[in-house]
Amino acid sequence: MKEKWAVQLGVLLVSVCPYVFWGTYADAAYRSMKGYLPLLVWAVLLFWLAVRTRDIPMLLGGNLVSFLSSYWFTAHCRLEKWSWYFKPFTALGFLKAVSALVLLAQGILLWRFIVRKKHSNKT
Repeated sequence: MKEKWAVQLGVLLVSVCPYVFWGTYADAAYRSMKGYLPLLVWAVLLFWLAVRTRDIPMLLGGNLVSFLSSYWFTAHCRLEKWSWYFKPFTALGFLKAVSALVLLAQGILLWRFIVRKKHSNKT
């Protein structure tokens, strides 16, 4: 349990990377879906750590930090000029949608692995 703060700090530092921004940038600039691969790896790793340590606030904090850094990069790198590519969304709207989908998928998996597991252990 003493290492919990180190895990949380590591998650915070890794989550500062703008994963959704990288995915959308590669998608719009290079027409490649490969840019979303780091996002998927990060989301799975973050979920795995949250389940392993049973630290749900770490999962939410990691997602929030990554969203904020992606939002900042999307707004300041003038990615909105590519908003035509993400129709019917703007670039910022697409960022919000992808971030919400990642959080939704993690929430469903969290329910599956933690909440359902607790209920199945009671019977």
